[in-house]
Amino acid sequence: MWIICLALIACATVGAQKVSNPNTRLLDNILSYVDTEVSACDDYFGHACGKYAKKHLDDPFTEITQMVDHKVNQDLLTLMQELEQRSQQPNFNQTSVEAKVWSFYHTCRNALSDTRSGRHYLTLVPPDEGLTWPQFTPEGSVWPGERFKWMETLARLHRYGEVNILMKVFIQSSPSNSSEYVMDLSMPSLEETGQRLRPFVETMRTLAVLGVPTANALTLTKKIKSLETALRNIIDEDDDDTNGQYMTVRQLQRRTGVHWQKFIELLLAQPIEPQFRVNVQNLGYFKALVQLLNDREPSVVASYMMTRLMLYLWEETMDSEEPLECIKDVRRNMNLATSLLYKERFLGSAGHLQRNSASVVQTFEQLRRQFLRLVKRNRLRLDRTQRRMITQKVHDMVLNIGNMPQHIDHRRYVSQHYASLDMSSGDLDYARSHLQLLEFRNRQWMSQLSHSPHRVSEYYYITDSSTGMSSSPYYMIRQNVIIVPYGFLQEPVFLPDSHKVFKFSLLGFILAHELMHAFDGHGVIYDGQGNLSEAGLQIGNSARFEAGLECINRNETAYLNERVADLDGIKLAYDAYFGAESHQNRTQPDFTDMPLQRIFFLNLAQFFCGNGDASNFLDHDADAVRLKQTLTNFSAFNEAFQCPTARSTERCQLW
Repeated sequence: MWIICLALIACATVGAQKVSNPNTRLLDNILSYVDTEVSACDDYFGHACGKYAKKHLDDPFTEITQMVDHKVNQDLLTLMQELEQRSQQPNFNQTSVEAKVWSFYHTCRNALSDTRSGRHYLTLVPPDEGLTWPQFTPEGSVWPGERFKWMETLARLHRYGEVNILMKVFIQSSPSNSSEYVMDLSMPSLEETGQRLRPFVETMRTLAVLGVPTANALTLTKKIKSLETALRNIIDEDDDDTNGQYMTVRQLQRRTGVHWQKFIELLLAQPIEPQFRVNVQNLGYFKALVQLLNDREPSVVASYMMTRLMLYLWEETMDSEEPLECIKDVRRNMNLATSLLYKERFLGSAGHLQRNSASVVQTFEQLRRQFLRLVKRNRLRLDRTQRRMITQKVHDMVLNIGNMPQHIDHRRYVSQHYASLDMSSGDLDYARSHLQLLEFRNRQWMSQLSHSPHRVSEYYYITDSSTGMSSSPYYMIRQNVIIVPYGFLQEPVFLPDSHKVFKFSLLGFILAHELMHAFDGHGVIYDGQGNLSEAGLQIGNSARFEAGLECINRNETAYLNERVADLDGIKLAYDAYFGAESHQNRTQPDFTDMPLQRIFFLNLAQFFCGNGDASNFLDHDADAVRLKQTLTNFSAFNEAFQCPTARSTERCQLW
C-alpha cells in the first residue's frame, strides 16, 4: 500500500511539474485546438483551430482577445468584492480612486431599473434650462417652440461625447504640429446602423418608450425620418474632400449665420474669444444645415436630436446590473482608474510587472532592430532623406505599457486626474452617474485644447468606450506610440518565463502588426513626431510603394492597411527570431520534439482561432481570411509543414 501511495505521489509530482512548466502548458493548450484530420497545407485555419469551438463551447468568449478581457473582468470582479469589504471600514477614503470606482460599480449593481429608463435620462438632459422635451409638456399646454434654440441644445448634447448628432466635434492634433490640438467640426456620419435612426417601426417604438403619446408617434416618426433623409441628402451633396480650413469663430459665424461662439462656450463650459480658431471640414454642409433646421418645426428638430441622443446613450452602456456587465461598464467609463487598480492589485507583487515589462520591451527592441534592417536593405529604393525620416521614426517610436504616462507616480497622477469627479451621491441613480462620467470624459478630451502633453512620455490616451473595455494593443499614429494595456500581459498571450519562440510568434506578431501601422498606406505620411512629412508623402506616392499595396490587394479587401500590417508584421516577427542576423538561440528545446518553426506558426494561429460570427470582426477581415492571407506563399510556413510550393510563388510585401 505504501509503495502504491509513494508511486502515486511521485506520478502526481511529475505531472504537476509538467503542467507548471510554462512551455509545456502553452504547447499543450496550442495542441488542444489542432485538428490533425485537416491538412495544414489545404486549410490551415481548420488544422490549427479546428477544435477551438468545441473546447470553448460553454465559455463567454469567442476568441483570444475576448478570453483575455474575460480574465481581466474576473480579476476586477474579485477586486470589487474586496472594495465592498473595505468600503465598510471607518478609515475608507471616500475621495480615493477606489471609492469612485466602487461607487459607480455599486450604483450599476443596485440602482433601481427606473433610473436606467430613457425617460429618466431625458429629464436629466433637457434641451435647455427650464425647457422640457416636447412630449413632457403638461397636458393642456403647448410646448414653447420659440424658446428652443437648436444650436444651444446641440452644444449641451455634445457635452456627453462623440454623439454624432447633426455634426461631429473632435479634438484632434494639428496636421503640422501633433502636440497642438484643435477643435475639428465636420458633418455627421450616417453610414453605420448605429449612426442613424432605426427603421420606421423601431423608431415608433423608441418614441413610445421615450414618452411620446401613441397617437402622435406615427406622425412624429414620419417627420423625423424625413428630416434625417434631408440631412443625408445635404451630406451626399457636400463635395468638400479637403482637410478643412482653419477659421476663427467670428469668421464661421459670418459665413453660416449662427452663433458658434455660444455653441463652443456651452460645450467647453467656459468663455472664449471671437478669435478662437477651429478647423471646419465641411463649410458647405453647415450652411445647408442651418437653412434646413430653420425651415423645420422646432418640435421636430428637438425630437430628432432627442431620439438620436438616446440611441447614443443606450450604445454607451451595458444596460445590465449583472456583476460582469457592471465591470465592463466601469472599464469603459473609468479606464484609467481600473488600469491603475488592476496594476496595483494583480501585477504589483514581487516585481511581477517589472519582469513582464522588461520581457515585452526586449521583444519589441528585437522587432525594431529587424525593421531597421529592412530599411537598410531598401527594397523600396528610398533616397537618403526618405530613409533618414523612416529610420528616425522607428527610433522615436515608444512602447507604452499600461497606457500610463511614463516616469511619474501613477497613483498620484490618476488621483489628480479624477480629483474633480464627485461620485459621492448616495441616491443610486444609474443615469445620473453614467451621464456624469460621460461628461467628465468629454471634459478631458476638450481640456487637450489648453494643456496637451508636449512630450510623448507624458502621453495618456483618453479612451473611447470600446477601447476602454478592451485589453488589445493599438498604435496611436499622431503620437507614434504603441499602447499595450496591462491586461494583455497574461497567459496564453504572454508568459515572461516562456521560450522565446512563444513570445515572438504571438505577442511578437501583435507588436509587429502595430509597428507596421506606422508605415502602412496611412501611417507612412507622418514622421516620428506625428507631423505630416514631405518625405513620407513622397514614399506613399512612389511607384514601388503603390505597386506593393496593389499586390497585397489582389484578393481585394476593405481593410488594406490591416492586411499590410498582417503580411509585413508576420515576416518581421519571424525574421526577428529566425533571421540570420537575429542571433537568437534556436537550439531544439527539451520540452518538445516539435520543430521550432512549426511551434511558431501554431502559436501564431492562436491569435486568429475563434468561433464567433462576422459581426465580431470590426475593421478587419474575418480571422480565417486573415490567417490564410497572412501565410499565403510564405516559404517559411511551407517549409515548416512541408507544403508543396505553388507555381506562383510571389509573396506580396510592402517593406
